[in-house]
Amino acid sequence: MVRLLSVCILALALVAQQAGAEPRALKVVADEWPPFSGAALPNQGMSLDVISTVLRRAGYTVETQVMPWARIIASAKTDTVDIVGSLFADTEQATYLNYANPFHTTRIQLVRRLGSDITFRDVPSLQPYSFAVGDGFLYEPEFDRADYLQKQTVTTTLQAMQMVAFGRVDLTLDSVDVVNFAMQNEDPRLQERVEIAPGVMAHQGIHMAVRRTLDGNEQIVADFNATLAQMQSDGSLDALLAVHVGQPLME
Repeated sequence: MVRLLSVCILALALVAQQAGAEPRALKVVADEWPPFSGAALPNQGMSLDVISTVLRRAGYTVETQVMPWARIIASAKTDTVDIVGSLFADTEQATYLNYANPFHTTRIQLVRRLGSDITFRDVPSLQPYSFAVGDGFLYEPEFDRADYLQKQTVTTTLQAMQMVAFGRVDLTLDSVDVVNFAMQNEDPRLQERVEIAPGVMAHQGIHMAVRRTLDGNEQIVADFNATLAQMQSDGSLDALLAVHVGQPLME
């Protein structure tokens, strides 16, 4: 009887210890890609705001940081960050990152000079044109693999759009959310020089992904997905997204 009582006391002590344990801390990073992420954006942008809100509701503590894309990839492979945000799904990255469900969907479209008649039909039809593309950016798998296209590498979507505006290249492309943010907030003069071309190249989900070498990464993804579904049902996710991504001015 004494032994059974001791076992019960020990079990209760362990439960109490677990209940009072500190929430698990996670480091979440994303690159400079407004409005999805950016050091100067409110709460560092939509992606980091949504990810940190969901994870905190799921019982975690979160540290967020905006850093260059090349450093993010190196850090994810060397176990110095836990979670990467502002991601399109990618098969290569999925070898070392465990993707959660998307929390936003965006359209990938071409950007052309105002008055141009270029439209998107398919990737091979773009061969006559020159492009400005972001260094290391992912757009759409067929386009990303198309080494027969004329591509000049730049650092940001804003730089790419400015190259189109001043005739240095024919086209660029990105999420319409990113394009509209650049025209509305970073260089409003672009609204008089460029426009989004008709035709959607792809619809891309915006994801977060957990480093596969992180202990418990599958549980973190499961907790994120479950809490995200709750926020989708109660409307709190839509309210949070609306803070960062409004209705686009251009279609």
